[in-house]
Order: sequence, then structure tokens, then C-alpha cells
Amino acid sequence: MSAVANVSGDTDAVTSDMHFSVGSCTKTYITECVFKLIEQNRLTLDDTLQVLMYDTGILNEEYKSKIDPHIRIKDLLNHRTGIDDFLGDYYYIDICFDLNSVWDPYKTLSYVTEPYYIYNYIDPEKNQFSYSNTDFILLGLIIENITGKKILSVINKYILNPLNMKDTYMAGVDPYWGLTSIPGPNAIGFEKVIDTWIASSELITEDAIAVYSSTWTSGNMISTAPELARWAKVYYQYQLRNGYIDGNVFNEGDISSSHFKERKFGYGIEYLKHESNSELWGHTGTIIGFNSLMFYMPSKDISIAILINDHRILRWDILDAILDYINLTF
Repeated sequence: MSAVANVSGDTDAVTSDMHFSVGSCTKTYITECVFKLIEQNRLTLDDTLQVLMYDTGILNEEYKSKIDPHIRIKDLLNHRTGIDDFLGDYYYIDICFDLNSVWDPYKTLSYVTEPYYIYNYIDPEKNQFSYSNTDFILLGLIIENITGKKILSVINKYILNPLNMKDTYMAGVDPYWGLTSIPGPNAIGFEKVIDTWIASSELITEDAIAVYSSTWTSGNMISTAPELARWAKVYYQYQLRNGYIDGNVFNEGDISSSHFKERKFGYGIEYLKHESNSELWGHTGTIIGFNSLMFYMPSKDISIAILINDHRILRWDILDAILDYINLTF
């Protein structure tokens, strides 16, 4: 399925090699890097932030009131930490006044406020699911500290280079600081303000350096539909093969669509059950101007990648229509 890359009436068609921001689908690449470090015995799911971040000096003691030192790697991966999401009102206000600067992870962490709940370290399995982008900023810092390398270098080593994925990038980091540094063609993101479509570049600048450097390992990757669809299958099969798709680690999530019966979150992966009983595994993402879904459907051996250059569109309705077509056709 395809559309146009610009506003209504433009003849610029979306092509298969066009790059879109994929938002929180970024978390799948970060999760895979964590698993690779676990394979190498450099990390375990039960390692705590006390050992990984406070004892190593990545975080100082002042963070402890907001980021509990007992939190484990597995808690970060499936959002059972209670840590506040940095994407709050003050973050968005300050982004508007700081659009062209490079943010480091510590500036992003400065927007973390009091936790949603007090982390239960005595019985950690009782901690509630509460989706927080901050969890994956912390994972990015941990990965860089363990490997001694920048996160893009780690992703290249473990994922992009072995899979020959040459159309997947990370924006907001060296050497791709701004969106215009990503080799084209690139889709233009849009926001609907009242009844008018406005290019997101008019709201956050064309490069959006502050947006992508601040979201970092929680949502700053760029890809194409073919590569994201291919990655959805590889990612699911890796999780399945290594025993990470275990019902005990999944938590119920919300979904604003009557077409889906269930939505659950595991270790950096989402599970959906459609009204047809079709099961999907992957992730979703939004970032200013863009919307994305990547899912693999094991029963049909079909991957789905939906990339939209508007983050408010009814993405669940689009996914529902595609699933109806797949179930009727295959």
C-alpha cells in the first residue's frame, strides 16, 4: 500500500526506499543489543541498577529518589519500574525553545520527576506495568558503558551489518545529527493543527536535532518499510528461539480499537490479538510527524510494516484493514 509523501494534491509518491522515523520501534533494536550482551555473559536480566549504574558512576546518588537502584534489567525491558516518563509537559515546552541543540542522555533524564509508584524490591514481580520511555534511555547508557562504544556502533555490530540493513539509521547521533543528514529519499512528517496540515519541520525545524538526540535509544531510529518488515520477522524469531516470548513476562496494555482483543508488552516486544484471532508480534512507534507499526504474523509467515508521515492518524484501523485482506487472501 502506498500514498503520497507530501500534502494532499502533491504528486510525490511514497516509494519502498523512502525513509520514515519509526519512533518506539527503536526499542526493538535496543532490546536485541541487551540480549546479545546476555549471550556473551556480560549482562543478566537480574542485574540491578545499583550494580550497573550507581556503582559504576553512570548515575550519582541524587537519582535514587527517582530511579530506584533495585530495578533490574528485566524490569526496564518490560516497563515495570515505576520510573517517570521524561516525555512530559516541561520536556515539550523546552524542546520548542531548544530545537537545534544536541541533547545528551543526562539532559533527557533531567526531565524525569517523581516515580509513578514506589518500586517493590522485596517482591519485584508484583510491580505494575507502566510504559516509560525513560527505561530505554537507561538501557542505552548501560549498553554503552558495558561495550565502551557508542550505541549506533553497537547496533551496527549486532544487527544492521550482519543483516545487511543499509537503509536503517539512527538520527540525533554522530554522524546523523539531523534528519537532513539521512541519505534520501526521506518522507516529510506532518501534524494536523486544527484543520490544517503543517509540516513538522515548521514546528520543530527541518533537522529536529533536539527531538532525535533527546529521545535517543527510546525512539530515534529511521528505516524503510521493507527493512522494518524484514526486521519484524527476524526479531520475533530471535525472541522465540531464545525463550523470551514467555507468557509470564507479558503485561496487559491499552489499545484504543475495537478490532483488537488483546495488547500485551513483553521484553521490548508487543503482542496483539486481532478480532479474527490472528496473533501479531512486534512493536509500534510515534514521534512528532510520524507513526509506525511493525509486526510479524507467524500463522501466515507474513511481516507487516506500516509507516505514516503523521502521528495522529488512525493506525489501528489501517492495520485492521490489512489483516482483513491477509486473512481473506492467504
